[in-house]
Amino acid sequence: MEWGRWLTAALGRRPVSVDSAGGAVSWSARQVSSAVRFLILALLLVLSGLSGKPATAFEWFAVLLLLALLASLRSWGPVWLRVVTVAEAIGTVVAVLETGNGSSPLFPYLIAPAFAGGLSLGIPGAVLPAGMAGLALVVAAQVMNRGESFASESATWVLLALAAGTAAAWIRRLTTPATNTGEVDASYAAAYRLLAQLRPVARQLSVGLDPVTIAEGLLQSLHASFEFDRAVVLVRTGGSRLVPLASYGGGREDWDVDVGGDNPFAEAWLSQRERRMMRQFSGAPGSSIVIPLVIGLRTFGLVGLETDRRSLGAAESREIAAAVGEASLRLETAMLFDEVRGVATAEERRRLAREIHDGIAQELSYLGYFVDGLSAETRDTDEGMHGQLKQLRGEITRIISELRLSIFDLRSEVDVHGGLGAALSEYVRSVGQQSDLTVHLSLAEAPSRLPAETEAELLRIAQEAITNARKHASAQNLWVTLTVDPPNALLRVEDDGRGLGRARSDSYGLQIMRERARRLRTNVAVEPREPNGTTVEVVLGTPSGANTTMSGVASSQRTGLEEMPTP
Repeated sequence: MEWGRWLTAALGRRPVSVDSAGGAVSWSARQVSSAVRFLILALLLVLSGLSGKPATAFEWFAVLLLLALLASLRSWGPVWLRVVTVAEAIGTVVAVLETGNGSSPLFPYLIAPAFAGGLSLGIPGAVLPAGMAGLALVVAAQVMNRGESFASESATWVLLALAAGTAAAWIRRLTTPATNTGEVDASYAAAYRLLAQLRPVARQLSVGLDPVTIAEGLLQSLHASFEFDRAVVLVRTGGSRLVPLASYGGGREDWDVDVGGDNPFAEAWLSQRERRMMRQFSGAPGSSIVIPLVIGLRTFGLVGLETDRRSLGAAESREIAAAVGEASLRLETAMLFDEVRGVATAEERRRLAREIHDGIAQELSYLGYFVDGLSAETRDTDEGMHGQLKQLRGEITRIISELRLSIFDLRSEVDVHGGLGAALSEYVRSVGQQSDLTVHLSLAEAPSRLPAETEAELLRIAQEAITNARKHASAQNLWVTLTVDPPNALLRVEDDGRGLGRARSDSYGLQIMRERARRLRTNVAVEPREPNGTTVEVVLGTPSGANTTMSGVASSQRTGLEEMPTP
């Protein structure tokens, strides 16, 4: 047991208790190698005194002692350690050749450099000195014609040295996990610090790492220090498009924010420097400034501010740019986290869709085939059982259809290039084809896009509202209206079903929609539709031209409807 503790201490670089009194003694690979060297030297001292030429043996014993001291007095790096062990091996060969043939008393010292190399460097460190010693002995045997006995003794001691070095390398590898306690502890400490920092962030994700909240906070802090009338935070997201993340004031419809054009926004984007003008972006009297959001050498967004009451001075512009620069890291970090979270969420939805498709959907299909077989067997023998089996088959078919729609829900995503309108159109078209509903879709989208996270949440809200209408409303028609004018949007889902009923205790659809709406800083309005049915509406900002009042909702947005009856 003590030997195991001693080896653990020897191979490590941290104190381990090995002495008889229980105190801590610090051992290292170098110290163990030195101990082995001097133990072998003690043996050589005795063998030299018993040899036929003790005087010559003692002289060369002194040479080996000097080599041992040179190797032991300091810690050598890996490269120099290889040089030192090879020098010891060659020095031992010379000492052996000068003190006799196969009967030299200094042969055992070949074990020392091989053991030291194996203990510190592993197998390569053991093979190098033993191999160099063997090569030197072979050359000497051929050149000096030392005879077969010398060759036999040389081979024996070289093999013993190689075995000792291999054993040292094995011990080193065997005890490495126990000797890296300090490194393992440091790794766990670093992991703990990281998790400790992430824990409070994870508890406040909707605030602490929300890009919209950070962008709105930036505009609010700027407005508190520098008066302006209108402002917007634009960021580049998927598809290389600029989307408004947050805004202040109105009247920005005529702003040209195309970074590929000839305008202040493009100039600020390309130069990565603020662009100040003594007029508004529209050319009207006033003052305006565009500040790029930059991380390192990459521009990821722009902040535009304008006022129609006064001019922005150079010093004030620099202060605004400095405040925006300080917020850049927070905003980009939040956007990066939002992107990672979105990718992880999408992958988890796809995984669930695969699990449902390959699991319960397949099992239900097999059950349906089994029921078909039973129904065929009872067709002529038991009419009552045959009818019940047909009803069961119809129910299984209905459940499979619901599962397919659920799979489609999980796999539906907002395409980077297609946008929310394309994703919603594809979804409602699929619903119209796989249900008894006639779906009417009205789309009005501006060329610019909403943030990717906003589009994803609106799509999920629409899916939940449509699913509720399809499953529970007993409706014949479904109207879906989408108006997008970033950063404003209107989503409305109407049906002509039986209207609102008492909510079931196990129903979470409306709760989930409201949670998604809260992440968009808005609410879900659910009201009866006249003359019958239900209306679900979500409004972001104030969409231009949209009727956002609940009264008369049924008659709004009826132009340009796309009819998709069930085939």
